Amino acid sequence: MDRLPLAGAPFAFGLTFVPPAAYAHEDEEPAAALARVCGELGAAFAFVPSDEAWTSDAVSDLEAIGVGAFLTVSGPFWPVIEARGLAQGLRETLTRPDETRHALEDGLGDVLTQLERGMGADTRAVVLAEDLAGSAGPLVAPDFAITQLLPLYAEITALLGTLGLPAVFHSDGDIRLMLPAIRRAGFAGVHCGGGLDFDGFERLFWAAREADLAVLGGLLTAELVNATRAEALGSRLGVLAKAGGLFVTDDGGITTAQEMTHLAMALAAARDT
Repeated sequence: MDRLPLAGAPFAFGLTFVPPAAYAHEDEEPAAALARVCGELGAAFAFVPSDEAWTSDAVSDLEAIGVGAFLTVSGPFWPVIEARGLAQGLRETLTRPDETRHALEDGLGDVLTQLERGMGADTRAVVLAEDLAGSAGPLVAPDFAITQLLPLYAEITALLGTLGLPAVFHSDGDIRLMLPAIRRAGFAGVHCGGGLDFDGFERLFWAAREADLAVLGGLLTAELVNATRAEALGSRLGVLAKAGGLFVTDDGGITTAQEMTHLAMALAAARDT
C-alpha cells in the first residue's frame, strides 16, 4: 500500500472529479482554479482529466505548488456496451464474452492514445475510471470483470510501470469481490466513488487493505448536506485514516459550491481527530 507517490504522509488529502464550476471564481481559468483550491485545502494531489484543453496547464500549475497531478482517463467498457445497446451489450458479456473482449481490445487503443496525449513529465499517477458497480450492486457481471475486463487493463498498468507511474482504479459502488483481481491487474489503489454509505466504505477499506491496495475516498457527498453531518463524517474518517493506507478524497459526486464548503469542514474535522 506504499506504491502511490505519497507514501509516508500522515494525512494525505486529494481532490478528485469535482468540476471547476463548483470552486472556480468568475472568469477564473480551470487550471488556475484547481491549483488555487488545492492550495487552500492543503491538498497533496488532485485528479486532472486527460482530455481537456487545460490539462497540461493544470498539471504544470499543480506541480509548481507541490501538488501531485493524477491524470484520469475513462475505460473503454461503457462505450463498447452502449454502442450495442445497453441491455444487449451487457447480455453479451455473458453470452458472447470473447466477442466483447475483442471489442474492448480495440477500445483500449483509444484509451492508450488519450493517455499519451495527456501525460506529461509532471504526471504522478494515472486513474482509470470504469464504473463496475452502483448503489444497488454490480453493474457488470463479476465473473466477466474478473476474468476478461481487468486482465485486459493489465496492459495499461504494464505500460505505466515502464514509466514509473502507479495506476489507480476508480469505480462507484461495492467492488469488494473484484479487489483481488484489481490488484492482480497491477493497480496500486482504488478510488471509491458514489453509492456507498460510510459503513459500506469502511468495509471496502478493510477489504482493500487485505488485498494490498491503497484506498482513495471517504468524503462522501451524501454526508455533505450540512455542517453537522459533514463534521461528523470528518471525525469518523479521521479515526479510520490512522489505520494507514487511506488517501482522503471526495467520492467524485460533488457538483456545488455548498458541497465544497462542507467538504472543507469535514476535512478540518478529520485532520483534528
